[in-house]
Amino acid sequence: MKSLFLVVCLFATSSLWGNPPGKLITEGKSDYKIFVSESASDPEQRAARELQKYLQKVSGCFMEITHETKPDAKLIYIGFTGAPETLLKNLQPKEFGKEEYIIRSDGDQLLIAGGAPRGTLYGVIGYLSDYLDCRWYTREVIKTPKQTTITLSQIEDRQKPVFVNREAWYREAYNPEWAMHNRLNPTIVPLPDSMGGSYIAYPFAHTFSQLVPSEKHFSTHPEYFAEVNGKRLNGPNPQLCLTNPAVVKIATAQVFEWIKEHPEANIFSIDQNDGEGNCTCKDCKKIDDAEGSPSGSLLTFVNQIADTVGKVYPAVNLRTFAYAYTEVPPRNIRPADNVTIRLCHYQYCSAHPLTGCDDHKPFIERFNAWKKIAKHISIWDYYTDFAQFLMPFPNFESFKHDIKWYADHGVESIFAQGNNVPDNGGGEFSELRAWVISQLLWNANRDPQALVDEYVNNVYGDAAPFISGYIKLLHDEVKKDNLHFSIWLRPEEVKYLSVPVMQKADSLFGQALKAAAGDTDLINRVELAYLPVLYIKLYFYSTGGTAYLNKKEVPYTFDRFKKIIARHQIKATSEDEKSYGGLAGFMKNVESSATFYTDWWLIGPFNDTDSKGLQTSFLPENSLDIRKVYPGNGSKTTWIKHENKASGYIDFTSIFTPTEKVVAYAQRTITTATAKPMKFGVGSNDGVRVWINGKLVLDRPVARKAKPNEDIIDVNLKKGENTILVKVNQLKGGWGFYFAEL
Repeated sequence: MKSLFLVVCLFATSSLWGNPPGKLITEGKSDYKIFVSESASDPEQRAARELQKYLQKVSGCFMEITHETKPDAKLIYIGFTGAPETLLKNLQPKEFGKEEYIIRSDGDQLLIAGGAPRGTLYGVIGYLSDYLDCRWYTREVIKTPKQTTITLSQIEDRQKPVFVNREAWYREAYNPEWAMHNRLNPTIVPLPDSMGGSYIAYPFAHTFSQLVPSEKHFSTHPEYFAEVNGKRLNGPNPQLCLTNPAVVKIATAQVFEWIKEHPEANIFSIDQNDGEGNCTCKDCKKIDDAEGSPSGSLLTFVNQIADTVGKVYPAVNLRTFAYAYTEVPPRNIRPADNVTIRLCHYQYCSAHPLTGCDDHKPFIERFNAWKKIAKHISIWDYYTDFAQFLMPFPNFESFKHDIKWYADHGVESIFAQGNNVPDNGGGEFSELRAWVISQLLWNANRDPQALVDEYVNNVYGDAAPFISGYIKLLHDEVKKDNLHFSIWLRPEEVKYLSVPVMQKADSLFGQALKAAAGDTDLINRVELAYLPVLYIKLYFYSTGGTAYLNKKEVPYTFDRFKKIIARHQIKATSEDEKSYGGLAGFMKNVESSATFYTDWWLIGPFNDTDSKGLQTSFLPENSLDIRKVYPGNGSKTTWIKHENKASGYIDFTSIFTPTEKVVAYAQRTITTATAKPMKFGVGSNDGVRVWINGKLVLDRPVARKAKPNEDIIDVNLKKGENTILVKVNQLKGGWGFYFAEL
């Protein structure tokens, strides 16, 4: 009886001190340790520390890391080395890809291991995310749900990412901790080796100037560079003459240098420079004409380099663009097997997914044609408005669905280019986009709307219903099949930022801020989401609109805007601050005293099929009588009265049909009490002519976006009534003008 009593006591004691079967941690305590081999790589050592750190955050249990295995020890094994045969059964560690992992448990022991260099680390992140519900939504909002007891059930979970290279071009996503925990492997800002490193493309993109630098060769060999309209072009980013044997030789030698200097690189880029200007010399043109696309001469050039490189480095892969003038695939030439085609989904509709509107049909046809001839395809896609990082941009349907489409169609890698705002981020919903995109790049089969909802609920807390309402409000506005917008538009060019929509948005954010009251961090997050609404109200005010903000409301709204900008260290409003005025220019426009003329008599359109319409004198130039009727674009044309209270932008595309290869006129009068000099500011899309009192004072034949006061006119007005006549031609895209009194 005494012996039996001792056995019962010992069992009771072990139950109090240890974990019952199937329990990893019980009430914040555990007799398990984390094992990682002493010889394990830095990323595997990091994996063990990450598991230790987050197990403590979740359960309160600090689990010791050990490098020793003992009989009957309760261990979590990190990495294959040292794991028992029972957990390694039927596993071949060398067969695991660089980011592939397995989580395996028999209910008593746990193995988390993967391929080098990142597999094991990603396995730990997968365990924390999929089994303990940990999340890394933003750099500050990290979810570690409390559970003092953690069950260890039977697990057999082997995963690898759907895309080899996963990069989200948002400043927030380049934070190393955030990128690692969301399992991105970016090239532009690589993760350190201790975090598993990254997928390295060297150089990143647009490499012609690095292959054959014009500053080194153009003065002595202009024939190395693209011939356009009979002239060899130099400049900051000249294209190359791709059929010149010397260019092939120099470029090939440079690629060999890159391979020697960058053994860490996974792929090497042979890319056309950004912009147009492909070579049209006799030899290049002959290939391109035969192939039906400038991709013909590009692939001829790349394949020659790939063939030479492949003989020395058979494992090295090269990559080239199908972008802009090379997007259309060649008829006959095929990319070499060691060449990856990086196809760019550029300047298509952002409102709808790939299968959601006809605007994407040409891209899908080109994708399918490339897929038939290329062994490897990667994608460069665009998920922001590059002219307006702070403008509301309801494009969620595109990234929510297109990433899955790419995965289903065999794409190997994705570069998701978003609003990478220096120095700290802060673009419109950039963190939300970055997080959802990162999850889909790892597993494209996840429910994208559920991911958006999860992010909003966890990041915005009590304010979440109103943030969700705002997101729905904007996306409902762009559901129509005939409503499209792309990635270089200004607020006056889109159709979803109406006064009623912005008023509803204002109301929703008012409720969101009320719900966030008392929580400073939450208020800051809600205000950052509100910033684009404030930006739009101020933008339209700064361009002559009175419907979004009246003058009395401006000081408070502008002060609030500036405080949010300062708090979040936002430094830019567009990718090209110089071309689009930038944050400083926007501030200046808000504070300026310009008076925009928003009421005009308009007439048009008049045909411009030969692109000489700006210089052609149509009948309205001879008489400004608003009662007259003129022959126009196939029918009689009359003057119509137009006033835009929302903005100083007079948008011809919303008034006239057709809107391609046409010109239109606007006229009005101003009255002065005395003769005096005056200054006017004009902005147009595209070319513009202005007459004041019948005298031509501005003649600007350009292709451009309209922005206020791009051209300044100094004129002498007469006492009494003065006439103003404005003429604008249309090349493509937007069409309209600004006219302001300065």
